[in-house]
Amino acid sequence: MAPKKKGKLVDWADDEHFSKDRSIFHIEHTTECPIFQVKADECLTFFQQRIPEREFQLIRNKNGKQVPREGAFEVRVSQNARTSEHLLWSGLNRGPPRRDKFPRYETLVSDVHRVLKKFYADKVVDVDEEEEDM
Repeated sequence: MAPKKKGKLVDWADDEHFSKDRSIFHIEHTTECPIFQVKADECLTFFQQRIPEREFQLIRNKNGKQVPREGAFEVRVSQNARTSEHLLWSGLNRGPPRRDKFPRYETLVSDVHRVLKKFYADKVVDVDEEEEDM
């Protein structure tokens, strides 16, 4: 189980917290409206349920070190805390309406599997041939 955040930010890449089995969702989202935070949580929960054999961690706005762009909702994923981030979705230039800024998480599954398979193909299951061909 991942350590709980209690005011102190966790560096998931340091030796104490690093796990090659923990993938990271990096989400940049504006703070202008609470729905952006809710959607970031929903994204993490969706993938935790969809790929239960993999551990996921959410990092918002680079742990507060990044000032989010106005209207931003961008989803990136990395294999683990020490690998590069891959852009899955950008809602920056989408909307109004606001709902267009957020992805349907099901459409991101094949891309997440592709990123996870890059290095740890044995850790990924439940990839349909149909998703492979997309």
